[in-house]
Amino acid sequence: MRVLMLFALIALSSCNKSTEIDPAATTTPNPTENGVNTTTEKMTMDFSGQKLLLEGKFVNGAHPTSGTAKIYEAKDGKRTLVFESLKSDAGPDLRIYLANDKAVTNFVELSNKVENGNKMYDIPAKVDLSKQKFVLIWCKQFSVLFGHAELK
Repeated sequence: MRVLMLFALIALSSCNKSTEIDPAATTTPNPTENGVNTTTEKMTMDFSGQKLLLEGKFVNGAHPTSGTAKIYEAKDGKRTLVFESLKSDAGPDLRIYLANDKAVTNFVELSNKVENGNKMYDIPAKVDLSKQKFVLIWCKQFSVLFGHAELK
């Protein structure tokens, strides 16, 4: 029985798939989920030829949060939110929002999954970056701000 449980535990843990960005990789993004690219496995961090529009450092909210958020724009107008070295506590129902302020005014959800490390997220065309300049790590279930970055 113990051998069977150990085997099941090993099998389950091996199913975890990393979505860490590999800076040396050159493959294209995987398919999108609800129109938002949340799978960033083996995506390149090369933004040459793209314009850095905004950036900001994460600061603590109710939980320790650090790292950098940057927004790049490609020549075709596609915008990408990039997290560099994001570190935040795990929590239930964490989301990534772009909002007008830390009070979650006029927000757009970019992902319903928050992972530490280097990540990329497509930004929908409807996002107004002149107003929605706050990146929030938000716990939807308990309405708690884990941390934020103000983009400048």
